[in-house]
Amino acid sequence: MNESSTVQIRAPSRSFSAGRGCRTLVMGLVGASHARQIEEQARKIRTLSDLPHGPEIIGDLSIITPDDGLPLWRRVLLETSAAAACLPVYTVARTGEGRIDPSELLDVAIEQMEGGVGLLTIHPTPSREIQELASRRLVPCTSRGGGLVIADAESRGWKEENAYLQILPQLTAHARRNGTVLSLGASYRSANIFDSGDAAQVAEIGTQAQLAREIGSQGVGVIIESPGHARPKDIKRLGALLRAAGVPIMPLGPIPTDTAIGQDHISSAIGATLLGLEGCAHVLAAVTREEHTGGIPSLESTIEAVAAARVAAHVIDLDQLDADELDLAVANARSSRRTCVVEKSSRGCERCAKACPL
Repeated sequence: MNESSTVQIRAPSRSFSAGRGCRTLVMGLVGASHARQIEEQARKIRTLSDLPHGPEIIGDLSIITPDDGLPLWRRVLLETSAAAACLPVYTVARTGEGRIDPSELLDVAIEQMEGGVGLLTIHPTPSREIQELASRRLVPCTSRGGGLVIADAESRGWKEENAYLQILPQLTAHARRNGTVLSLGASYRSANIFDSGDAAQVAEIGTQAQLAREIGSQGVGVIIESPGHARPKDIKRLGALLRAAGVPIMPLGPIPTDTAIGQDHISSAIGATLLGLEGCAHVLAAVTREEHTGGIPSLESTIEAVAAARVAAHVIDLDQLDADELDLAVANARSSRRTCVVEKSSRGCERCAKACPL
């Protein structure tokens, strides 16, 4: 299989198609690490919903449950027309050793699926074998969700399957029943361009592809997440592996340089475009400028990230779908009004004044 199948990501009043032949989707991200952040994140949801070219999906990356019991993903479903996405492992209880109760993990996932979440990210790929490969890296693991699953497995001496594999049959059955798309998280995505495309990442992509086939054969939509940081030539190489998986891809970045600290909304848009030109970018997670600063993304930078991702999505669609109708409208407006400023109805502009070539 070398062509990406499509999936339908459900929202309150419609569904969004993702995959080969579909417009590239954008996912805006919100999330709270402390209770005091809830209201600001709720405001982000409302603002993203009001944007003229807002995201089709809003992902809740919260690692806490609000005191009022209304998680942000529920607010997405109640207050917007976007699809909601989240990660069950973020809000399960963990012991001092980092252990996770697989039954509780399943309960949280079922609650989210039955509650209307359209896209659920799970992390079923960690294994002793891939972990040993990753130990040779500069940074073995940079995935927050994957790291939690790995910590649980390590606390048990890798004597059992990871927590997600233990519940995968039940989780898949509930996903099919609720029409939820499962996104296979990249626990071993590269944290820098030097770890990119190494044995651990290649092994994980192979495992993701195998799991995608197994889950997909049961009538459940599947997306693969990958690859993290990757220099341009590695993006092309990894694109070939991801394309062969035959399912839609949600890029995590890819961030093509480690030097764009404070500007990763730009670097990730570039990387996503490069991967999209390889036919491997179907849902773009909007990365903010705070990605590697340690700061909480502001409302303004979240909007900025969505706008940057939307530009990348459009460039990908120009290449993959010849979707140039918006560009034609802009070109025609500039031609008929003899000004490069589309909003103007008269010729010229202040910048060029009498030297305007139009």
